[in-house]
Amino acid sequence: MHNQIVSFRAALDARPVSSFQRYLLLLLILLLVTDGYDAQVLGYVIPALAQDWGLEKAAFGPVFSANLLGLTIGSLAVTPLADRFGVRRVLLCCVLLYASLTVLMVFASSLDSLMLARFLCGIGMGGAMPSAMALMADYAPPRLRTLMVTLAACGFSLGGAAGGFVAVGFIDHYGWQAVFLAGGIAPLLLFPILFFALPESLARLLRDEPPHARLQQVAARMLPSWQVPPAQRTADEPGASQLSVLALFRGGFARPTLLLWSTFFVSLILLYFMISWLPSLLQESGLALNQANLVTSLFLFAGTFGAVCLAWCADRMVNKARLLSGVLLGAALFSVLVGLNHDDPRWLVPSVFAAGFCIIGGQLTLNAFASNFYPAQVRATGTGWALGVGRFGSILGPLLGGLLLSRHLPVEQIFYFCAVPALLGALLVSQVRAPQARQADVEGQALVD
Repeated sequence: MHNQIVSFRAALDARPVSSFQRYLLLLLILLLVTDGYDAQVLGYVIPALAQDWGLEKAAFGPVFSANLLGLTIGSLAVTPLADRFGVRRVLLCCVLLYASLTVLMVFASSLDSLMLARFLCGIGMGGAMPSAMALMADYAPPRLRTLMVTLAACGFSLGGAAGGFVAVGFIDHYGWQAVFLAGGIAPLLLFPILFFALPESLARLLRDEPPHARLQQVAARMLPSWQVPPAQRTADEPGASQLSVLALFRGGFARPTLLLWSTFFVSLILLYFMISWLPSLLQESGLALNQANLVTSLFLFAGTFGAVCLAWCADRMVNKARLLSGVLLGAALFSVLVGLNHDDPRWLVPSVFAAGFCIIGGQLTLNAFASNFYPAQVRATGTGWALGVGRFGSILGPLLGGLLLSRHLPVEQIFYFCAVPALLGALLVSQVRAPQARQADVEGQALVD
């Protein structure tokens, strides 16, 4: 299988990007827009929901964490199934799960029911993002892979940003329920298009019996003259029955895997702290609810812009880990500046923009880095487990935010806290190096020094 993947990659890299690849990128962006909207929607509705239910905002910390626990389980448990049984079918199941559960949140009437719905919804969202990025990585030409995977992942932050505008337009006129309803209906409308248009993952198609009819059908839309060469399995290549998390610790991957997991852990503490509590913290600084939601949307849009810029740079750099380290240092600096300028709108908006550029842009580029780091046979598992372990940090982030809010600390001190995980992440990712065998592989060229 290894030589077949190398042949397919080389053929992709020798040709311009096809209309099918652009269409696939567009579909995955739209899919992750719905994923990002549903992931962020709770942060936008909590101020209205807390007022409607007569609760303190800090009481919703466990709801955030229940959702993130579901995201963790989805990343850890669902993505190995995607590598084993096919990314496409698992991805479609994930979309159906989080879409239907988001619709059901309209009928939530208590913290317990909302916690359960967000937990189950999180399982679907947790499996969707790494599966979508793995699918894009399969069919992107190697010279543009980081950019195209990051562009797909940008859908997540675009969806989160769109939630702020939907909340501003809907809550006052239709109530918080309408914001959830929009988040569930959109992916359900997209589902039929995904069902008929998404291809199966490359590694799964190569497990078909020759002449690989399904793969030839997909390849004909990108590489009309390419034919699947006979398989030449190498001694250290994992077979289908061996695909598991253990593959992430073989062949010299153990140390970089642990470093990547640690980087994801601290990076997602910061990211989910910010996207969960930024609207509430901005309200504490004196902004009105609609203003706080719009500034939070700016934070997410800045992340999308940052991800595109950073991915463009990453595809032109040999040492992507060094780039990510510098971006995380920037995240620490600008988080502190948000705290210093929280009560001065003239400087708050550019500080929030710069923080979003580094925090979200850096995380989306880190996601793409992880999806490119591992061989195709374990790509979804490698990305999913990095995100899954990181999700424990994303659970911790909102809990720490709720704890700091409940202690009524000054807003600037709460933002100073954000610099700590960013600094740790910069140190950790700077130490990531691919195994020597991987560096020499066509699949791993230009990942790291």
